[in-house]
Amino acid sequence: MNILICFCDIKNLCRERLLWLLVAVTVFFSILASHNGHQWALAQNEAINSAKHEQQQAASVIKQGLANRQAQTQPIKWWEDQYDLRGQAFYLMVNYATKPPIPSAAMAIGQSDVQPYFFRMLVTQKQAFINQYEFVHPLGLLIGKFDLAFFIIYVFPLLLISISFNALAQEKESGQLRLLMLQGLSPTRLLFSQLVVRASLIILPLLLISVAALLLFSTGIGLLAISLFTCLILAYAAFWLALSALIISYGKTSAYNAAVLIIAWLGFVIIVPAILNTAIVTANTAPSRIEYVDTLRDKSDAVDKSSSKVMAQFFQDHPELAKKNSDNKTASNLSTSYATKKIAKIAAIEAAMQPYDDAFQTVLMAQQQSAEQLSYLSPATVVQSALFNLSGNGLMRHQHFLEQVLSHHQALRSFYQQAISAAHQRGDFKPCAGCIARVTLADLTQVPNFSYQEKTSDTPWSSVIILLLFSCVFIILASLRLSAMNRSQTGGVLV
Repeated sequence: MNILICFCDIKNLCRERLLWLLVAVTVFFSILASHNGHQWALAQNEAINSAKHEQQQAASVIKQGLANRQAQTQPIKWWEDQYDLRGQAFYLMVNYATKPPIPSAAMAIGQSDVQPYFFRMLVTQKQAFINQYEFVHPLGLLIGKFDLAFFIIYVFPLLLISISFNALAQEKESGQLRLLMLQGLSPTRLLFSQLVVRASLIILPLLLISVAALLLFSTGIGLLAISLFTCLILAYAAFWLALSALIISYGKTSAYNAAVLIIAWLGFVIIVPAILNTAIVTANTAPSRIEYVDTLRDKSDAVDKSSSKVMAQFFQDHPELAKKNSDNKTASNLSTSYATKKIAKIAAIEAAMQPYDDAFQTVLMAQQQSAEQLSYLSPATVVQSALFNLSGNGLMRHQHFLEQVLSHHQALRSFYQQAISAAHQRGDFKPCAGCIARVTLADLTQVPNFSYQEKTSDTPWSSVIILLLFSCVFIILASLRLSAMNRSQTGGVLV
């Protein structure tokens, strides 16, 4: 009986032009979304590979030109000398910290278009590079990129609604439902058979195209990621189909069903996430960025004005840099070094700004925790969070990357302040009047390199479970109402 119902529904659907339009839209948007996601992941990989090649090339150039630099007799400014520790530290260093996309990155671009995934490192205060952004048109950032996550969260439910809103209602309006019930067919079986057949015409093309694209173009992607991605789509589809069944079970007209389902889509996908975002931001208001910039300027000016105090504090924190050298030059002479002063000022500015940085970080973590707790109020936010985490373009992975970047920045600064101090004590920067400073950095492989360490994250199976639980509740409620409809219709016929 179920097979016969399915074939009849397919036959009826094939006469509708709307069906072919919906299938064509599904195929087109699935291809477009998959293409955009893979192109973005490819662009990220190309940028990261270019950065790594530039870093390797810089090391090769220094190694090959070392003999010429040692034989040079013409004066050279230290800030233009790539063999000078000071020039490398503050101006010429080619050292990148990068966050490579994971194999499943094409599933969701997420916030990776506004979150930096590589930094060019220098020995400067972290505020100078950690908040850098690309110059992208604001409208482009506001609209975002059309990827699989966008298509699945926003467009996919509309396609399901468009193809399922008149299930059962069409038979009821035409008078066929009572005839089918006289033949022993229950409204419950008819409705769910129709929903499964109709949804398959949308779900199958989406899954085939997106999964095939991931397997073909995402090198190294695992079956676990593919399985979870598939389960998320099926669970999200089950939610909207179950909701459609519940609304259809009230026995209203097709137009009524379509209107209510569209309102439900607006509520779950647009209104509820917007309200949640507003509530989270209002409850955990971040400090003003304008005030942060003004404070940074004030602290920088204060550090410049109290140079002697800053240097005293610096040598108190780093007594190993205040040792006397072989020429019995005291630490006070050492402190007159421009490079040493610059590093001391960098450390002082970072220390002064640390409370403000911690305040931003505390608010950000509070907002993220609230977002995770309230995400279950909307299926759209559940799927969005799961896809962002699955693609590696979520906030938590980015925060983990920033922590490693800051740790690498500290390692670079420690390396250069130790090397510059030792070179200054040896007199390498100015061995005699009119002499060229000696080579103080002949091999860039001595400089610490960044190596991103992936953090294992929890697989978001809980999102699938939550969606299925909501779907089960809707299905049970719809089944109860359809059973009541069956009893009333049967009783009316028997009378």
